[in-house]
Amino acid sequence: MMPLQDKRVLVTRDADKAYTLTSLIEQQGGISIEIPLLHFHALYSRENQKLLERIEDFEWLFFTSANGVHFFFTLLDYYQINRKKLSEMNCAVVGTKTEKALQDQGVPAQFVPHTFTGQSMGKHFAQEVSNENKVLVIQGNLARQAVVKELTDEKFHVETAILYETNVNVKMKEKLKTTLQAGEVDILTFTSPSTIKAFIDLADLEWGEKVATLPCVCIGPTTEEAAIHYGFQSILAPNQYTVEGMMEVMVEYVLHSQ
Repeated sequence: MMPLQDKRVLVTRDADKAYTLTSLIEQQGGISIEIPLLHFHALYSRENQKLLERIEDFEWLFFTSANGVHFFFTLLDYYQINRKKLSEMNCAVVGTKTEKALQDQGVPAQFVPHTFTGQSMGKHFAQEVSNENKVLVIQGNLARQAVVKELTDEKFHVETAILYETNVNVKMKEKLKTTLQAGEVDILTFTSPSTIKAFIDLADLEWGEKVATLPCVCIGPTTEEAAIHYGFQSILAPNQYTVEGMMEVMVEYVLHSQ
């Protein structure tokens, strides 16, 4: 018998990225229920075009998510800005998944923090890099401002580029409510604070103690904080802030619960 045999796991991340977690769940015998609660789109604006056209003004680019990497290069190509401008720049990433997204674009990361949160990223960066450097932080519209605050506090010259927008996937509301109402979920998974908020909003009247007591697997500390804030009571978080880490704590929880 496999560790997650017949366990029904709700995967809430966007459809383009759900495959990896779904595959890992199925490899352990579980049943993945994909209900993407968010969707993303690039922000095409004259402001972003002008900002990217002077990309050479900055010594460092900060990427706080794989989505940031994706939409940065989407807009760079859309505005026909030569990627060679990046050759003499440095890039910082928040974690291994963001680093891989950057590498997939043919660009290496010169800085990866020891702990994968925005707060630690800013603190460690300030310890290693002179604050005379100009920094551009690549973000979405709902990004936490921890890294920006820390860099600003350390007297770095910081600008932000809001290159994509995160929206609640309202088309999934009825599917989510029906699934929860039928009791068809054994484990919840969340990969960002935004997915947790979207879950609460879309679950509507189905949100209550029965759902709040379900095992809730969070990818990292910021997502875990959101889960605590909204009242989840059985929260699991890995030491390694990846979907693979999520799977490890999920399997461990189920095995210990038997």
